[in-house]
Amino acid sequence: MLIEERQLPVAELRPGMYVSRLDRDWVGTPYLLQGLLVESQEDIVQLAQYCSSVTVDIAKSDSFVRSVLKQPAAPRAAGYQMPKLSTIGANPRPVSTRVEDEVPRASAALDNAHRAAHQIVADLRQGGRLDEQAVSEAVSPVVDSIVRNPDAFFWLEALRHHDSYTYSHAVNCCGFMTTFGRHLGFPDAALQDLATAGLLLDIGKTAIPESLLESGSGLDPEQLALVRSHLQHGVRLYDESGASNSAVRDAILTHHEREDGSGYPARLTGDEIPLFGRIAGIVDSYDAMTSARPYREPLSRYEALQSLYRQRGTLYQPDLVEQFVQCLGAYPVGTLVELSTGEVAIVLAQNPMRRLFPRVMLLTDASKQARATFEPLDLSDTWGVYDTRQVSIRRGLKPGTYGLDPRELYL
Repeated sequence: MLIEERQLPVAELRPGMYVSRLDRDWVGTPYLLQGLLVESQEDIVQLAQYCSSVTVDIAKSDSFVRSVLKQPAAPRAAGYQMPKLSTIGANPRPVSTRVEDEVPRASAALDNAHRAAHQIVADLRQGGRLDEQAVSEAVSPVVDSIVRNPDAFFWLEALRHHDSYTYSHAVNCCGFMTTFGRHLGFPDAALQDLATAGLLLDIGKTAIPESLLESGSGLDPEQLALVRSHLQHGVRLYDESGASNSAVRDAILTHHEREDGSGYPARLTGDEIPLFGRIAGIVDSYDAMTSARPYREPLSRYEALQSLYRQRGTLYQPDLVEQFVQCLGAYPVGTLVELSTGEVAIVLAQNPMRRLFPRVMLLTDASKQARATFEPLDLSDTWGVYDTRQVSIRRGLKPGTYGLDPRELYL
């Protein structure tokens, strides 16, 4: 009988697949027989501790996964023709619209994505399946808007009154991952996959009691393990939908892995973590740090970037962190800042050639009194405006400083 086999990375295994060979000798592993039917996500996590790729026997695999195994391999993140990090910024994709003109389209795209996030969560909590087509229709307008001008997304993200963290985090990660991929020069197909991954990173949390998700610290080992199992639930829900994009699946499963091996579920290190997982880990952490939670106040965008930068090389890939800071700017769009003049402003748009001198909207005078009208100012073009000094940013501010919260301002 003809033996049909397929070699797969361990991260692409699914329950029901029969592993016939490892990329190493079976001796030294806990498997007594030279063959293993994967029955659960826990089996996959254990396999990842001993090897990075396996050979799957299609005939011995359960019937419901054979059709997936016989499909042509879906493009992995590494399969895209990605530019080298050393060339990033050499040929940046140009902004094609002004931020003021893009905001209405970005707002419609984000409203659509928020509605989709609510529907996805509702369906999954009621035992339904993920609708791959609906996800694609939700993320495509976000990708299109960010390709035209990413600053519009950041502007709206800063000013929106966020609803539940679950929904806002999904949409924010969708936008941040797309923007980061745009900065890195990824092709359009990869941007769509990044956006999809961002929206679906935490779908597995629909299987976890909400009370545990909102409790913050103080979880006992059993509760912590349950919360962390959202990764396995996430890939299970993704697989059950019939979706088969390995790059998206990589991100869902590995966005809590860390550079030094301190993450979970498989304690992968460095390049063992798929590219989309490394990107998602940075984005997920950044949005979590800048979001208000019941158990802690958010960091300012500036503080969150500084925190990521301090942890480069330990928790996150160093050059990816440096590119993320370059992508958002030292003071991301939507950040409250105090200027060298004493005035308070909010960052409106980046100047790609001079990241420390963005376009801002002036909110107060030098004595911190609110202006009667808000005025835009391009910090890269302020020579002679204030005597002979160029206005610069003195420091980033948390929302609420001096009684100013971007979400409470009419801008």
